[in-house]
Amino acid sequence: MGLANTKLSIGETDQEIKKALLESRSHCKLSCVPDNVFDMIIGYVQKYFNCYDCNREGLLSAYNPKVTFSLCLNMSSQCTNRSFRFEDAYYRDNRNLKRLSGRESYHDEKRSKLLHHGKIDTVNLITKLPPTEHDPASFRLDSCYFSTNMIAFSLTGVFKEGKSTDKVRPLRSFYRSFVCVPDPEIQMTIINDQYVISNITGYQYKKYFQQNRRPNDSAQASSEPSTSSNNVADEKTRMIQQFSTESKLNLEWSKYCLDHAQWNYEQAAKIFMEYKDSIPKEAFLV
Repeated sequence: MGLANTKLSIGETDQEIKKALLESRSHCKLSCVPDNVFDMIIGYVQKYFNCYDCNREGLLSAYNPKVTFSLCLNMSSQCTNRSFRFEDAYYRDNRNLKRLSGRESYHDEKRSKLLHHGKIDTVNLITKLPPTEHDPASFRLDSCYFSTNMIAFSLTGVFKEGKSTDKVRPLRSFYRSFVCVPDPEIQMTIINDQYVISNITGYQYKKYFQQNRRPNDSAQASSEPSTSSNNVADEKTRMIQQFSTESKLNLEWSKYCLDHAQWNYEQAAKIFMEYKDSIPKEAFLV
């Protein structure tokens, strides 16, 4: 049975969730992929990440009973913009082979243990990971292979980590590699899922904040005289320098704190004091 001939159903359907988690844009449309296959992947990814952000237990039907899943933290990327400490839930199942050490027998045992087999084991793991909110505008589809018996594709993007009520929600970069096989009931199921999480790159950081500026920011900027814009920029520069002086953070991290607090100085100071111990040493002035 061809992959494009059956109906997709992942988890529970919530008609009220209207945000588009992935748009079918030309930048991720690979020339080697027929339109119907590409559209099917787009729809599958939309529903998968909608379910991942809102109801991970519902992903049980997305995985094949024989699925293999692995999680890897990339903590040494040279492109990282800034580092936020990963939660313990990530470290426990981190299958970064560069981080495994010790006796060869222990190394082999650990490598095997950190592979998760079957959909129950896989979903049990991902439900224990921190909450997420993926940014659909950051998604990039790549490395696609398809046949009548299999589809394999990779996806990169950015997500916010933590609950919507958290004061600080680190931005993470992710890479997902999916291998899917036909399923007679729900179009296709995932037989292999490799999940890599990193801190975001400088490019992703700038792109994210450009795309997620509040709507009134652009309108206000276009309606005010250039002198007013210059005054706002000067005020932000002053706030960054003052925050750096008082917190001992470097200028980049000071700007980052103020960005997250929407340039509310007192709120940024409260956030800094609350999360000070989780900020890496290199963020502070020598």
